[in-house]
Amino acid sequence: MNRIGVRFLAALGAVWLLAGFAAAKGAMGWKSVLAASAEEAPPDFRMEVVSVSVSKHRQKRVFLYHTHTCEAYEIDPDNRYAQTERWRTADQRYSVVRVGEELKTLLQSAGVFVTHDTTDYESPRLSSAYARSLEGLKNAAEAGYDLYIDLHRDSYSKGNGPNTVPVDGAQTARLLILIGQGTGSSLDEKPDWEKNQRAAQMIADALNERAEGLCRGVSLKSGRYNQQAATPSMLIEVGNNMNTLPEALAAAEPLARAICRYLDRQ
Repeated sequence: MNRIGVRFLAALGAVWLLAGFAAAKGAMGWKSVLAASAEEAPPDFRMEVVSVSVSKHRQKRVFLYHTHTCEAYEIDPDNRYAQTERWRTADQRYSVVRVGEELKTLLQSAGVFVTHDTTDYESPRLSSAYARSLEGLKNAAEAGYDLYIDLHRDSYSKGNGPNTVPVDGAQTARLLILIGQGTGSSLDEKPDWEKNQRAAQMIADALNERAEGLCRGVSLKSGRYNQQAATPSMLIEVGNNMNTLPEALAAAEPLARAICRYLDRQ
């Protein structure tokens, strides 16, 4: 991919140029558009081309959302929040939504188009959150994305091993990817779990190449987790309730890199 950017400095007629530029690009190509724009511009119009971004491939698209929107982390002195119940908060600056926002920013900086759905799907009852997030996921599937991620925070279990691993010197929360097979559901519609699993395994492998044990693997479950609504789809647990928010945020960078590796290979 050739990475260049475009900056136009205009004394007069900027609106005219930018409107025509977008319409003409696809038919004429960048060089033709720039040449035509320079010839047709008013005499007192000045255009400085600093750089142009040209990609031979369609921009990749990722949809992030949080079925359990209020999941939060262990309170630490620098990250105190009002709890709706223990390890849960409606303040999205401290919940798993904050981790999603960090992941979104990192993916966008890599050139990925990201929609981060921050809708509170937990309210009014946690038990019916998946029914509500399903509607949001269906809407996203209609728009079309290359990857759908339901980002969660796990519950602590001593049997899962160490709570963090060092990544570039930072203590980093470990991750787990869940794939629903739909075997425990009486409904006819099943996830394409094998395709979802392949995508998840590529991301898990990339994470563990970065730091051994960073990802606890890909876990196949009997439920669906709404993954029947869009493919490839997965649920990613970023840390658990005994991790701090900084530890969870530290996991966003290696996760973003792993996602980008997956997308680059599609």
